Amino acid sequence: MSGKVERGKWRYIAFRIDADRQVTRRDIVGALLEKGRTTPLGDSFRLTVFERDIGILKVPHTMKDEAIKVMRSVDTVRGGRCTLTTLKTSGTIRKLKEACLKDLRMLADHAR
Repeated sequence: MSGKVERGKWRYIAFRIDADRQVTRRDIVGALLEKGRTTPLGDSFRLTVFERDIGILKVPHTMKDEAIKVMRSVDTVRGGRCTLTTLKTSGTIRKLKEACLKDLRMLADHAR
């Protein structure tokens, strides 16, 4: 038996934010808490990255599917229309950021 301490496994979920108006990190966390309150996900997530229209949610690996359901259930934020669309899921934030940057570069090249 190794002396390594067992840590929880995490999944990182990249998502796109489509909203009628500008939303803040607090708005997104509030919407996820509200929708997740009565689900097994509860408040067992962290919004590790938040940009204007992109976010990365950190969840326990056993809650990945539940987190995606909760994200899909978000339809309004602060009274305005808002949807969260899952882009990619990974076991490491580094791989997820690399994959998302690659996809964003491809989109930019395609737009030219």
